[in-house]
Amino acid sequence: MFTTHNFKSKTKLLKLRNSLIALTLLFAFSCGGNTPFFFEDDYSSVPDAYSTTGITPDTTQTGLIIYVIAEGDTSSPLDVGIRDVVKVFYTGRTINGEVFDSSFKNDQTFSAQFTVANLIDGFTEGLLEMKEGGKRVLVIPPSLAYEGTTNALRNDTLVFDIELETIIF
Repeated sequence: MFTTHNFKSKTKLLKLRNSLIALTLLFAFSCGGNTPFFFEDDYSSVPDAYSTTGITPDTTQTGLIIYVIAEGDTSSPLDVGIRDVVKVFYTGRTINGEVFDSSFKNDQTFSAQFTVANLIDGFTEGLLEMKEGGKRVLVIPPSLAYEGTTNALRNDTLVFDIELETIIF
């Protein structure tokens, strides 16, 4: 039996369905490119790489090369430990300078929050004992990065510019 109530309910459901379809299509084609859900990061606002000119690097036993650009707040008793959660500004480049990730991408600047122990080994080792405000360049060999994985960067030496914003805990 057809009632006005059933008609109104069906009309509302159809409007809701059509709205959801329109929103889905709008989202799909607003992500960039001609293909739905395709989005390519924009690295045009990434700052230039830190200069290491005149800085003698430290090379660890594991092969990580660390250039200390700025010590950070040396008056603070806090420094990064393996179990800490930190906020970091960073840019990752391949050895030939190609940016593959950054906290400065897509015309936005954000500090990324990480648990130190959950990063690639070279990044973890490079953060240890840093002070807030410290800046470093890390040259990470494949063995301390993605070697042995299916990651596209598994054979690459990676160069990270990092600035420790905050040790959260």
